[in-house]
Amino acid sequence: MVSINVLIDYIETENKLETDKTIKDIHSDMLFTLNNKKSQGVEFILLDGQNRLEEAIKPFFQGTLLSNIYKKPFIFLKEEKSIELNNFKFTDLDLSDDIKETFKNVQIIVAEGKDGHIESYVNSIIDMNNGEPWSLFECTIIKPTALAYLINKDIFHDPIIQSLFGNDELSGNVKGMSGSYEIEKKGDAKFICELVYLIGNNCDSGIGTENDNANIIINSEQKFVTAYKKVKSYLNFISVNTDCVLNKNLKEKQKIFDKESLRGLILFLDLIINKSNTEYDNCLLNIKELQNIHISKPIFEDFIKWHNEKVDIETTPQDFIEGEPKPGTYVFNTRGASNKNIKSRLGFINSFITDNYNEWVSKHYISSEYTDYRKYETYLKKKNNYKDPYSKADTKINLRSLINTDHILSKRGKKEGTNSVDNLVITNPKSNKIKSNRV
Repeated sequence: MVSINVLIDYIETENKLETDKTIKDIHSDMLFTLNNKKSQGVEFILLDGQNRLEEAIKPFFQGTLLSNIYKKPFIFLKEEKSIELNNFKFTDLDLSDDIKETFKNVQIIVAEGKDGHIESYVNSIIDMNNGEPWSLFECTIIKPTALAYLINKDIFHDPIIQSLFGNDELSGNVKGMSGSYEIEKKGDAKFICELVYLIGNNCDSGIGTENDNANIIINSEQKFVTAYKKVKSYLNFISVNTDCVLNKNLKEKQKIFDKESLRGLILFLDLIINKSNTEYDNCLLNIKELQNIHISKPIFEDFIKWHNEKVDIETTPQDFIEGEPKPGTYVFNTRGASNKNIKSRLGFINSFITDNYNEWVSKHYISSEYTDYRKYETYLKKKNNYKDPYSKADTKINLRSLINTDHILSKRGKKEGTNSVDNLVITNPKSNKIKSNRV
């Protein structure tokens, strides 16, 4: 741990050199937080061990751990006899005082940094843990940069984000947070950072290598800070509208998301709202803000059901061969995270939106005002077998054909047609003009 003044001095220096207003605002927030803590009497900031302290050590002594069964039992020597202790709480009434005192009197080494440069302390922590299985991402996320600050603030303090991934009191709603995605290894931060990299590149990339993600944290460029704000809004919207905060003690199999269904939902939301998304113009549903989705929970449930069926060999056996996903299928592309995989997933998600859009509008999940009927052009070409239903002379439609998307029943006609795909057809401009609004 280091003196709080060391961290304050570093951020003040960085802020003087910074020219980007967005980053300066984040620095100001960091300084406000630190100065507020200092005024409350805080002298040192813990640079390493937050997970162990907050999720293991404190809950152990408070008797609030979700599980009290340990991989290795505690062994005590009492009257020259070994006593194994497991499946207990420190607050149990029958736990003897001498055992409690033994726990309390365990000595640990604490390193105090009172002066110097914060980067040196961070690098020292990394070096001291060199024999431990620390990933490059774990080494980077503890650095005092703008993006690291934003991500850490949310995974430690935002209850909406924590209800998704879990903490010492919430089991979370995302299953399969294992391996490099374990919460103890800052797996929630890693997952969020990968989304930031993806959205920051307009979904025209994969989720990035570990080195890519480390670099965006270190450099904290404005475009990735902006992408982070989008990612946070998506995660918050999903968490709130699927009632994640209410689910406090779910077992693993009860959790509604896995990493890939949640990542898919982020792609879904970015596809319909982010104009910079490379597939945005090819999507039938474009909204200005998330709140334009009037009822989102059933849409999310539709997506999760669709996703789970697409990746399940029993419901989509045609997408597998000898138990493995066929190349080009949705499930195949959920197994990878490259640019090609992401682009393919967006295409499948776009088709999912097209297939469900009319039903969502009819059930008033989404207002029909967000229909851009002209975007049905490709769909209608295929539906009409590349033929113009209004023309006898030249029925074939090709790349050079001039075409309009027309309402069969005009929206301004006597029968007031709609933008539903069933009320649309493609035809040549001449036929469209002659028909006008008479029908």
